[in-house]
Amino acid sequence: SGVMKGIMNYVLPLLPLLTCALQHESQHKVDVDEMRRYLEKKSATLRERGGSPGKPIAPNDVYLPDSLYPEALVSEEDFEDFEAHMDYLSSPRCNMGRHIAPTIIEWGFGSSVNSLVKPTMHALKYGYCLKEPHGFMKYNCPSWKTLFLPISTPCNISVERTSLHYTALEDDSNCAEVFSRPTSFLKGGQPKLFFSKDYSNCAKMYSYSLNGEEILPKQHEIPFFFSVSFILRHLLRPSEDLQQQINEQKQKMNWPSKGTPILGLHYRAGDSCLEQEGDLGRKCDSFDKYMEFVDLLAPKYNITHVYLATDSAKVLKTLDQYPKYTFHYVDSIGRGGFRNNVPIDQLLYYGLLDGCKEAHDAMFDMHFLGQTDAFIGKFSSNIDRVAYNLQCGRTRTYQPRISLDNEWCFDFGVRSRIDAFHKKGEKLYC
Repeated sequence: SGVMKGIMNYVLPLLPLLTCALQHESQHKVDVDEMRRYLEKKSATLRERGGSPGKPIAPNDVYLPDSLYPEALVSEEDFEDFEAHMDYLSSPRCNMGRHIAPTIIEWGFGSSVNSLVKPTMHALKYGYCLKEPHGFMKYNCPSWKTLFLPISTPCNISVERTSLHYTALEDDSNCAEVFSRPTSFLKGGQPKLFFSKDYSNCAKMYSYSLNGEEILPKQHEIPFFFSVSFILRHLLRPSEDLQQQINEQKQKMNWPSKGTPILGLHYRAGDSCLEQEGDLGRKCDSFDKYMEFVDLLAPKYNITHVYLATDSAKVLKTLDQYPKYTFHYVDSIGRGGFRNNVPIDQLLYYGLLDGCKEAHDAMFDMHFLGQTDAFIGKFSSNIDRVAYNLQCGRTRTYQPRISLDNEWCFDFGVRSRIDAFHKKGEKLYC
């Protein structure tokens, strides 16, 4: 059929990459003592500057503070003020006289939810009422409310104290319209709006690497990393139905009791091994290599429980090789099959996967990773960066982390990331 011909035309050129991925599985282990010295040196550098992510430390982003729960870097009062602004702009009581209804720019699911941050920053900075995000096409859920609470659902904070002094600023850009503009898709599943000049200009308007603190709303003094974290935390609150499923999954996988530390570990095989270095700077590593990093981080904080987010069914069969740890994972998540041979964008575009089910599974992993106390993964992945934002948005500080490839970044739609594994000066999307 035409669909299968399209898939095969895509898969055949990728066979060398599949071979390369298999070769990675047999890579030799690194020297553990040497790695420990290396990580401690990097972690000390980060401690000196307060653990702040987003600055180049290649090839790893490592932060191992002395305590598992460092002191909060954003006060509860400042956080509540931020949430109050979000509550007001997204409530039916918002009377700014203009609004943004953000279009979801669908790539991978982590990237898709990250696409909502800059439109939300624009609403906060200039004073636009926020309407429900729209545009699930590849992730074909009926609406935003299938996975998430309506954004008009308030937090436990009164909106009255912000509605009286929230002033709309003059906005001579057309970004409110651009961020709300519906999109169609190119052949292969790429969102056309993403490549438009208008969208690029608005994305650059909220590029921290280009404009620094100027992009942040003036109503509060929340640093860039935590602004991103709190926006994602607010938007990605699970729907009532999804929250019930989360509670059931916690019981099913024997989630540890409150007060027991747990490490979030994201191991991607599958389609991540197919993505070209020129696109994301991602390399495919063996699970053994990840576990070497677990063995360095976990003892420091007396962690024996690990939440494992993975698309690899094969890895789940090897967990008894690591008896020091109790692994928790959602067994109903889709793994293997076409995902091992074809990038997820292609599978969704051709309808070979249930898009809403994929989004549902991704939300499970992002939510549970965000509920852990330390993180190991790769910040070349949007899922990993979102998960770490959710984790730190919960504690209002930087939690211990090891990224096996790049530093944390956020700059949706802008090539601003200098990758750890690329030639000097080459920039990738972040």
